[in-house]
Amino acid sequence: MTRTPASTIAMRLLALGLAAGLLAGWLLPNDSGTTDTDLRPLVIAGEPFIVELATDRASRRQGLMHRSGLPAGRGMLFVYPDEAPRAFWMKNVAFPIDIVFLDADWRVVGSTRAAPPCPGSDCPLYRSGAPARYVLELPAGTAERLGLAVGSRIAPPPDLPERVEPSG
Repeated sequence: MTRTPASTIAMRLLALGLAAGLLAGWLLPNDSGTTDTDLRPLVIAGEPFIVELATDRASRRQGLMHRSGLPAGRGMLFVYPDEAPRAFWMKNVAFPIDIVFLDADWRVVGSTRAAPPCPGSDCPLYRSGAPARYVLELPAGTAERLGLAVGSRIAPPPDLPERVEPSG
């Protein structure tokens, strides 16, 4: 019987552990509570972003609450089943963000730049100004830097769900 050296066994265990960790990281939710299937690439004014989708009542209600920040190149895309006036607030969001309201054709219909955090319960509402089907939240200063203004159009992300849960 041939014995396998301890160093070979240790290397195999290390490789197995790394593979298991990578697989778990791919399958399990990340630290923001999302899975890879909730993320989409989005190109805005030629700049790549990764956006987290909020397509049901629970994810739209939660939004970016109770997170420590929103890194550059990341965002959250709220997807609704219809166009309607939208209003957002910053309750329990600890950092400023840009809120960009988009119609069904992905044209900007309104925005709020650098909406400040609201640690209390008496938070102001930020309104779309026109019916919106999508709402994009980005790190503060991003909308201005990219030149997003009313009438600007962005291309939708790939594989966007056709059907989403109604509001309410």
